[in-house]
Amino acid sequence: MTDVRLSVTEEIGVPRSGEVVRCGVPWAVDGPVSVLVDGIEVPHQVLWRQAGWVGLAFPVTVGALGSVPVVVRPGSGDVPGVPVAASATVSEVSTGTVSAVVGLDPFAVAVPALGLPATEVVLVSDDGVRHAAVVPDDGVTVTCTGPLVAQVELAGRYGPSWGFRARLTARAGASSVDLQVAIVNDDDAPESEVAEWAVELSTGPVDSAVCGVFGAAHRSAPPFAVSHRGEGHPRGIFATSQVVGGSEWEDASEPDYATRWEWAELHGRQAVNWLVASRPGGADAVTVAVHRFAENHPSDLAVTPSGVTVRFWPADAGPLRLTQGAAKTRLLRVTGGEDRRAGAVLDSPLVPAVASMVPGYLPYLPERYPNLEAHIREELSGWYQGGQSLGFHDFGDSVQGITTGPRTGYSANNEHDALLALSLHYLRSGERAYYDSAQAYADHLCDVDLIHHSVHPHEVGGLRAHGRAHVHYVTARTPSGPVRTSIDTGHLWTEGLVLFGQVSGDGRYLEAARRVADCIVGLTDLGWTRPEPGPRNSGWSLQALCAVASATGSPVYLDAAARTAKAALAAQHPDGRWLMRLGLVDDYCAWQNAVLLTGLARLQALSPSSEVAAAFEAGARALLTLGRNRDGSFVYLTRFDYRWANRSALIREALALAFDATGDDAFLRAGLAGGLRWYRPRGVGVALSNDVAEWRGHLPFLRRAHEAGLLTDLPDAG
Repeated sequence: MTDVRLSVTEEIGVPRSGEVVRCGVPWAVDGPVSVLVDGIEVPHQVLWRQAGWVGLAFPVTVGALGSVPVVVRPGSGDVPGVPVAASATVSEVSTGTVSAVVGLDPFAVAVPALGLPATEVVLVSDDGVRHAAVVPDDGVTVTCTGPLVAQVELAGRYGPSWGFRARLTARAGASSVDLQVAIVNDDDAPESEVAEWAVELSTGPVDSAVCGVFGAAHRSAPPFAVSHRGEGHPRGIFATSQVVGGSEWEDASEPDYATRWEWAELHGRQAVNWLVASRPGGADAVTVAVHRFAENHPSDLAVTPSGVTVRFWPADAGPLRLTQGAAKTRLLRVTGGEDRRAGAVLDSPLVPAVASMVPGYLPYLPERYPNLEAHIREELSGWYQGGQSLGFHDFGDSVQGITTGPRTGYSANNEHDALLALSLHYLRSGERAYYDSAQAYADHLCDVDLIHHSVHPHEVGGLRAHGRAHVHYVTARTPSGPVRTSIDTGHLWTEGLVLFGQVSGDGRYLEAARRVADCIVGLTDLGWTRPEPGPRNSGWSLQALCAVASATGSPVYLDAAARTAKAALAAQHPDGRWLMRLGLVDDYCAWQNAVLLTGLARLQALSPSSEVAAAFEAGARALLTLGRNRDGSFVYLTRFDYRWANRSALIREALALAFDATGDDAFLRAGLAGGLRWYRPRGVGVALSNDVAEWRGHLPFLRRAHEAGLLTDLPDAG
């Protein structure tokens, strides 16, 4: 019997009862599955199957800070029934407890059971005109029909302004519904702006509302707004909020709050991400929670005598400027009654962690390698400090550590696929912070870095290379003449999007990866996936195409990968190296050669050929011998002014694959030589995207060294 063991841990101190979780599980078995939670079989819903994974939804009950085991195993096909089932049609989603009715022109969501006759999404253009979102009849797609998760996706426009996207989700038995909305800048101007973006919820009369900070709660008569503008600690650890308006404020904290000392004034601290609107005469209240409210500043959560408004971009923050083709997606939850835990649960839903080892990567072994694991944890804290509250445009990404010159303020844009490394860290350790960071980065990639629209057709679907405000245009050559472009085949990654899509169970990320791969197919036709200006331009393209080919089974991506490999093999020198033009001469870059070797290995795993195998081994031998300084360290470049010791773990990734292909432990010994030189020095400040991405190379290499008995722990930091 093939069992996959998971664990579900409640991390924030809120008991969960029947919370429907969704996730992906490594699963290569055909036929039905069964899901056991704490030893009892529970209902489940298969969301998708792909490339050795299955997406599942199932209910979990767990106490505050508790943990329950989950087992997924082959089933008989007899799935336990769902007591209260979720469902969806093109005009309605239902949790079985509450239903949300969808209107299209204008787009509106009514939830009668919660006393919400209408919820509208509004964009105010730069000329002050309000545009309600409108969805055509053919813009509605039912993506999940239940019985545990029901979901409808919609696409339309904000009047003649920007593109509109929405997703309405219902989970079985819940007294809440989730509304995810997006703006897409599909104007042809290089940059466009709007004045405000908001969701307006008509609740009927409101006589008071509750908001709070930490454990404190405050009640006031409307109107008032909780505003977050990103002030406070520059790294966002203590980012602050302000409350504007209100009258007759009173303490509405829970009874035990008075027994604890806490600095909990609403002004000057980070507010909670929920607001409870109470109706007169004892009618049921309604709770509105906003996902990552503070982190995506500027943002407002406002209440009036007639409703609640969530301003994803408030007018008083100045114009919202988005680059052509950029987007932004936000999520809110509407819950019946007064639920002061709704916001915390929205930000931190239950997420299953795989309890078994991840094949090919170093398992989590803190007892065996305590200093190594402590070093990894230190990098996590360094990464977290750099990206907790970067705001609407930047949350999830990081800014490169360059403080002078033309690249000052450049965003990282997933440099070297940090998303892949964060996902791997989560899989091997189960540490929730990795999952949250990966989700924030994946969302950022799908919105801001992915090119949803461009006047340059070759760009559409690609990911922008790093630059100020996440974009940097250059002139590039094509067979039909020069073009302006903001993408670079040396800066396109899909492996992290694919893996996080599989881990999270959310198809949004795989769809984004597919769009990137479609773009690379077009770039292959332009000749941009040749190993020019450097080997990485072929290497990253190969890795990106192969990841999506593996996940989807589409031969289109495998064919583009084969054409890319053919061009790369034609450019390989007789000594096994790939060179790149720098100034007046061709030069050798060890880490770029390593990226290409890894790409060839990915293709060889999907479509073996003797030509690719020979080229890979020749390139790996060259890396081992010609790619090193006399002291054994690997070169960055061989030219005199770049001949430093290169610590890039992308080299280690290629060395691990070379060991797999040849069995020669010389590749492992070369990757171990230098010891600490391979790692980011301790205590040097925040970790950047490419620092985190190093672990995509370290983890597979360290796994091989561990299994070969060659790995030792890092020296004690003290």
